[in-house]
Amino acid sequence: MSRKSLLVSMEITTAGRGHNCRYNKKHRIEKGVKRLTIKSDGNEHHYCLACASTFITASSNRLAALRTEVEALAPGS
Repeated sequence: MSRKSLLVSMEITTAGRGHNCRYNKKHRIEKGVKRLTIKSDGNEHHYCLACASTFITASSNRLAALRTEVEALAPGS
């Protein structure tokens, strides 16, 4: 049986040109600056590291809560 992952393809990349963060258009990502790139449905979406950190932390907390709930409800726990 293969293991499933709910995580999409994510990596830290370097901006090749200046552009705005996808999450907050007021955040500018200048050329040469590190950013989070998420690949979804064949498209790449780029986020500044400040926004990335915020939503990664929130997602991590949500996953931890779901894990606790699943472990409590799973047979044989």
